[in-house]
Amino acid sequence: MSDSTDNTTGREAESGDNVLAVLKRLPGRARILLLADFVNAFGVGMVMPFLLIYLSQVRHINIRIAAAALAVSAIASFMSGLVWGSLLDRYRHRIVMPSVMVLAAIGTSLYALADRAWIAIGVATLLGLAQGGIGPVVRTMFATVVPPKERTVFFGLQFGIFNGAVGLGVLLGGLLVNGSLGRYQLLYVVDGITFLFMAVVLLVAPSSAAKDDAQDEDEGDAGQKPSYRTVLRNPVVMLIIATMSLAAVFYYGLFESVLPGYLTINHAVSPRGVSGWFVVNVVVVVLAQFVVMPRLGQVRRTTWLTASGLLWGASWLLVLLAGRSSGSTALVLLFVSSVPFAVAEVMVTPVLAALLNDVVDDRVRGRANALFAFAITGGSIIGPAIAAALLPVGKGVPLVAALAVGCLLMLIPTVVLRRRLGSDTDMAHDEEPEAAAAGAAEDESADPGSAEPGSAEAGSTEPAAPAHPASA
Repeated sequence: MSDSTDNTTGREAESGDNVLAVLKRLPGRARILLLADFVNAFGVGMVMPFLLIYLSQVRHINIRIAAAALAVSAIASFMSGLVWGSLLDRYRHRIVMPSVMVLAAIGTSLYALADRAWIAIGVATLLGLAQGGIGPVVRTMFATVVPPKERTVFFGLQFGIFNGAVGLGVLLGGLLVNGSLGRYQLLYVVDGITFLFMAVVLLVAPSSAAKDDAQDEDEGDAGQKPSYRTVLRNPVVMLIIATMSLAAVFYYGLFESVLPGYLTINHAVSPRGVSGWFVVNVVVVVLAQFVVMPRLGQVRRTTWLTASGLLWGASWLLVLLAGRSSGSTALVLLFVSSVPFAVAEVMVTPVLAALLNDVVDDRVRGRANALFAFAITGGSIIGPAIAAALLPVGKGVPLVAALAVGCLLMLIPTVVLRRRLGSDTDMAHDEEPEAAAAGAAEDESADPGSAEPGSAEAGSTEPAAPAHPASA
């Protein structure tokens, strides 16, 4: 009898976490913002693969300058992210959030006029400065409109919708470009319009007035001075950032550079086969939402993180074997490797983003999300640098083998995080995950060198009951 009851309860929970059920439960503002995010992601996908081709082959700018533009954007994004996070905590979201999107709209649209090297570098810098704020804005935006108990499932939904929109944008962009200047210019203008659409939605959608008022009160109180130091003093936040950093290095930062390079250096798979891997990866990411998302709230979040590290390690092993094979065997191994790659990807970012926003309060939410984006961007910079240095050694075999083992490093902060969180916070569907910050507060009070329990810094990382829950 009990087994039957448990099975029934599991089926009811799963049906309550499907895509339609989650969308129906969301506040109206969250659905509007999700639509705007879809439109914006579609525009990003339209231009994503084409910048190097556009600048070098259509604008006839030296390819080294074109590649430098990509690097400049990444560096500017990396450096500006923490600034945007601080601005999100200090000023009204209705001012800061649309400003990021307007700046991004101007930056990407100006690529349509980039007919000289110095213009391309200048536009890349401007767009990079805006891109540093997009991640913190999106996660903070959603973290303020989605109830805490829905955040993990919602972030999974948003992650899948975003990837699906990017994939559709890449597909349409590929159909539209024909080598002519006008078509490429059209793509960048359309991308700019999607950023403006997001800016308008952020400006006119019903705002979290109570949250803005609370921010103003904090600014008026000289005793309340939240900073990045107050965020980093929370050991749970540090563990989350460490886990995301490892994921960013061993997956996000390396699979786009190491995987194609390793397979082509060893003549195992043709460039067309590698492109097929990326297509399969995107498809599996979207489809995995329907399998993983309904279960996100039924399993400990640290269990998902542990599984992701093991899956990524297995994926790199399959890639290693593919590079040592040839013909159809190599292709099959490569395509099979894309499945655990994608499934792990669906687990990591949504789970960590939701958990991070559960253990911080509104006074430091922008900074916390900026640190999260900082970890991702840092991995995206470190990864290609590692690939450039080590890929030629032994035709990439030692590097890929090291990546398979390196993914297991994710298990270290995950195990510690599991002990810190406790079962209440570790489960995504609890009303208020207070255990993590409470544990952090106990650590601080036990440390004679830490801030006093009643000080602003000691209290700023504890999760207050958000007046307007949200997710990102």
